[in-house]
Amino acid sequence: MRRRCANFFIMGTKMAQQDIVAFLEKNYPNEKIKYLGQGSDSDAFRVGTRVFRFTSKNISIYAKDADICHFVQPYVDVQVPDIQIVHRDGFQYAVHEMLMGERWSWHKFQFSPVRQRNLARSAAQFLAQLHSIDTDALVRAVPAVRDGVPYIDFDLVVPYLKPFMTARQLRRFREMYNRVVNAPIDKSDMVLVHMGLKGANSVVYPDGRLKGVFDFCNCGIYERGRDLVLFSLSRNGRLYREFLREYQRQTGVRVSRKHVRELALVEFLWAKRWYVGDVFSPIGANVVARNVGLVLMHFYHLPEIMKPLVRVFMKVHARMMRK
Repeated sequence: MRRRCANFFIMGTKMAQQDIVAFLEKNYPNEKIKYLGQGSDSDAFRVGTRVFRFTSKNISIYAKDADICHFVQPYVDVQVPDIQIVHRDGFQYAVHEMLMGERWSWHKFQFSPVRQRNLARSAAQFLAQLHSIDTDALVRAVPAVRDGVPYIDFDLVVPYLKPFMTARQLRRFREMYNRVVNAPIDKSDMVLVHMGLKGANSVVYPDGRLKGVFDFCNCGIYERGRDLVLFSLSRNGRLYREFLREYQRQTGVRVSRKHVRELALVEFLWAKRWYVGDVFSPIGANVVARNVGLVLMHFYHLPEIMKPLVRVFMKVHARMMRK
């Protein structure tokens, strides 16, 4: 399978993945180098026992990540990386020791009931601790966390949704979208939200308990329900119910499952999923199609097993429209 070669803007120069590999091999000759994959903000490499992240955007995104990790460490029981920003030979990158542990996924059932319960409870505890952090103190320490990312202008996605919805459905969706996005939020519900607690951004102990969490790049001060969306999207109903019970017990906050479902639907219209860069340059058609497919999945309440069929239907429809 051919690996996609990502491009990076480093010190004002566009460089390819092979340039970064050459840089790492030259400067870390005695370390084993392994490409870990591409996220929404960067490509990651394992160099010895450390993780190196090279971003295609401004390195300030990792400066914010480093500052937030440093701030939250005393407030949470799980391991959080100690990130250093490095400037070397024209390259800028973030480095931290790799958090060791087992991988996991919301959508898989490889865990025994006991391990699932441990995961649900420890994940709820982590988010409860994160959401209890004094946001005023956080903003004073890390002013960049104040800069949230908005939802996308609904008019921009209407052309993508229109072929798959009737006029009435599209009108109802717009009304729901405006109601959810513009709804007033209690100050107590505006908390530090991780915006990505999943297997790709964390590790667990062998007994299923959450061990470490990383990738705070997307975090910000948002409505607390947005951190519950990933749980609601999983097919693991028992895990979700156990998590909600524990989260409500630890925070004393009553969670509206209906509101979380609505947040899950509009979550795929978060601007960052559709645009990248400081000036919101449009991203690729494949990512747009994926986001539209996810919106349709949740709008029509389709089960996870239907996701491949939705994508096939969208591709066939696109070909027919081009004829």
